[in-house]
Amino acid sequence: MRVVGQELPRVEILEKVTGQSVFGADVLPGDRVLAGKMVLSPHPHARITAIRTERAERLPGVKAVVTAADLPDVRYGRFVRDEAYFATTKARYAGDRIAAVAAVDEETAEEAARLIEVDYEVLPSVTSGLEAMAPDAPLLHEDYADYWSQPDLDRRGNICGHKQIVRGDVARGFAEADRIFEHRFHVPMVHQTYIEPHTATARFDASGKATVWASTQAQFPLRAAIAQVLRMPMTKVRVIPTEIGGGFGGKLSPTVEPAAVALARKARLPVRIVMSRSEDFQTTNPRHPFHLRYKTGIKHDGTITAREIEVVLGTGFSAGSGVMISQGAAVRAPGPYRIPNLKIDSYCVYTNTSTCGAYRGPAGPQLAFASESQMDIIARELGIDPVEMRLRNAMVDGDETPAGAPLEDVHAKETLLKAAEAMNAVPKPPGENVGRGMAMAHWLVGGMASSAGVKLNEDGTVAILTGLVDLSGASTSLAQIAAEVLGVSLADVHVRTADTDFAPHSTLSAGSQALKSMGGAVLLAAREAKRQIQQVAADKLEADPGDLELDGNNVFVKGSPERSVTLREVGQMALEHERGPIVSTQSVSRLTPHPAMAAHAAEVEVDPETGHVRIHRYVAAQDVGTAVNPLSVRGQIEGGVMQGLGQALSEACTFTDGKMDNPNLLDYKIFSALDAPPVEVHLIQHPCASGPLGAKGVGEPPIIPPPAVMANAVFDAVGVRIHDLPITPEKIVKALKAKRPA
Repeated sequence: MRVVGQELPRVEILEKVTGQSVFGADVLPGDRVLAGKMVLSPHPHARITAIRTERAERLPGVKAVVTAADLPDVRYGRFVRDEAYFATTKARYAGDRIAAVAAVDEETAEEAARLIEVDYEVLPSVTSGLEAMAPDAPLLHEDYADYWSQPDLDRRGNICGHKQIVRGDVARGFAEADRIFEHRFHVPMVHQTYIEPHTATARFDASGKATVWASTQAQFPLRAAIAQVLRMPMTKVRVIPTEIGGGFGGKLSPTVEPAAVALARKARLPVRIVMSRSEDFQTTNPRHPFHLRYKTGIKHDGTITAREIEVVLGTGFSAGSGVMISQGAAVRAPGPYRIPNLKIDSYCVYTNTSTCGAYRGPAGPQLAFASESQMDIIARELGIDPVEMRLRNAMVDGDETPAGAPLEDVHAKETLLKAAEAMNAVPKPPGENVGRGMAMAHWLVGGMASSAGVKLNEDGTVAILTGLVDLSGASTSLAQIAAEVLGVSLADVHVRTADTDFAPHSTLSAGSQALKSMGGAVLLAAREAKRQIQQVAADKLEADPGDLELDGNNVFVKGSPERSVTLREVGQMALEHERGPIVSTQSVSRLTPHPAMAAHAAEVEVDPETGHVRIHRYVAAQDVGTAVNPLSVRGQIEGGVMQGLGQALSEACTFTDGKMDNPNLLDYKIFSALDAPPVEVHLIQHPCASGPLGAKGVGEPPIIPPPAVMANAVFDAVGVRIHDLPITPEKIVKALKAKRPA
């Protein structure tokens, strides 16, 4: 291919580096924009006996105050309608929304928020999913039975969803095993730590229409959510996505947007709400904490005969996407392995924290940490090379997921061997306390219904119209696909993200499916535009449309390149042609998931005195289908590795008495440039049948293996196994002291 497969810079890069891009806090819809501020519960669990707003409303400069009394009585949620936008009778986490204010400036808004008086009756709280399942645990939702929910959800106590999968005969599988291993693991809550906190600006016009500028990954679902919460017709809500300063799944659900709209409607002026970093940490949608139990039966040769898995995820004060993530966790929990006998129980449990949500590879790092740590433990106990252990059990084409779906395009073994080969290409340095570890990951990359438009302009350039929010270079890849089909250079393709009023319906930017879904729609639209171009040019060239080719901004007759017209000429001719201007809008439906495999390996050195882990080398191999833009793909993989290493070695949201201890970037330790090792990336390319020009999604898999890789490498270096993340120096030193003879 001519354009697809080339390493090309991002098409919007000049707008970014010159500061022309408009982010959420940059929006100025008019001369006067009020500052909004949320009023949040300081208690993780408390009854609300009174809310008094009079003092705030009397403060000079305050233009609006809203509480639950100003909103319709609506409970919402995709799987369980258990969330009201503002708390009414009960606060269920430290950060629960109580009220919102709008004032002439931020200082006045903050003062008004402090003047709102709320009477609380503090209740016992629970932040652990395991503790919340206990019979005597405090109930978060006493009236849970009255909530609408999807049918067949197993709900009881604080459990808001339970998914069980049974395949084969687990008891027989354990009976056939020569050894049985059982281990428990814990992965804490972690936050996406995007650079830009949540922000939204809302304006309410005289016709009763709300326009919302939002930093969002999903403008169409956000529009639907605002309309639902405020009981507005969807046609009366317009969402304009701004440039986004990172999301990683954390900007899929409504946060401050409904409050901004409600305040703007009441104040009759535009209102902007920008979360502080502390508010963002405590009230948005972090990754679910997991408790995991893995019991695995093994033959002496390393063949897995059975696996029993229990997963408990704390979903926060509302179910959110936790039900879906827990169901997906049940499917992915066994890892990328062929296991004939399985029993998996995955529980989604209410806790007194913010609602957890999607974070790049939802449930993936937690499951892989447990599964791949145990695979390493078993291999070492049996004296089998960890790579060989995985090869003997790895999935191949024709295997099925635990849910019974057949798998195709599986490249687990090739990906694993590439990572092992790359790591072993450099000899392990001599000396003590140096170790190597590896881990695998798999992700099912599907796609959601999506649409895109492609048109030929009168000057021969090409425009793509999409509603997709670009987080990771997807716009460049879309332009490459259109350029490939239409025979033009990348510079002649312009991608424009329109808003919910004007863009064709677009998928959300998440789940490694943005390129697969939107790329498929762009491919179809470009092919239809090509057909129309051939139809118009055929009349001029007196040729059959099927005999025409497009290349170099020209349309010419096959075998006779001198008989040609330029795309500029075609664009002009189309205006007078019987078929009219050249434009095509095409759609794709939900796409069948395909497995995407990743295998990582690392070499570390551990200081036994301090527990410090230094990463010498890191290798990441990934099955990517066709890399539309290898430069972008490698960047995605490198970024995923860095986030995964942070979760492995330093990150955790910690709580005391239900309140977050570290809601800031000083105490919450993300991986920085000073910590980052070089990452050696290897792309495994086999075109995927369901992807646009063979592409697979690539964003999720690289974040999944790093925690297990680090656990396995640390064990290889100093002989201690850490079962709960993060693998901090303190935990390593403590484990080493416990290991030493008394």
